[in-house]
Amino acid sequence: MTLTDRQREIYDYIVAFRRENGCSPSIPEIQRHFEIRSPNGVAGHLAALEAKGVIRMADRIGSRRIEVVAERQVPSELLHALPVFGHIPAGPPQEFQSSSPESTAIFDETMLGFKPREGCFLLKVRGESMKDAGILNGDMVVIEPTPSPAAGQIVAALIDGESTLKRLVRVKGRWFLKAENADYPELYPRADLVVQGVVRTVVRKLG
Repeated sequence: MTLTDRQREIYDYIVAFRRENGCSPSIPEIQRHFEIRSPNGVAGHLAALEAKGVIRMADRIGSRRIEVVAERQVPSELLHALPVFGHIPAGPPQEFQSSSPESTAIFDETMLGFKPREGCFLLKVRGESMKDAGILNGDMVVIEPTPSPAAGQIVAALIDGESTLKRLVRVKGRWFLKAENADYPELYPRADLVVQGVVRTVVRKLG
């Protein structure tokens, strides 16, 4: 039976969590991971998955009652745990101070579209300055550090010590950052422009 996009996201998360931790996630863990407002919202999604026959809620007492009936066979070498850092502004640059991840997200590399190498991480996006490039407020972006970013790539960058998400542009030998929204100005460094990494994948939660 076909799953909705949201149901597929939750199901894939449960499967990946079980492989990583040896047990199913609890309802609060699912709630936090998907930023669902209430436990009842999670329970509704789980009830729909159970009705479609891909999970079963066990009768035993405890918070980890989810049993997977039709687990997708994803080889462990295709699963990658990426650290998730706090919001990076996709608007006016703001200082990005997170030094330790808020959480960890597990992805199948076939879903990401590439094999993450060491140092890849996720950042949460806020703001609308990159909306015309398809990066919206609330999205997460997979950042891949690179020593040689190319003009035209969308990057996470430090500009004069503050972090932002913009397109990297070079004109007449001068590097600057460009928004993908006409309401936002181009950003020219007064002193330093340091690229933290390039955007490889946009992750969007539906619903």
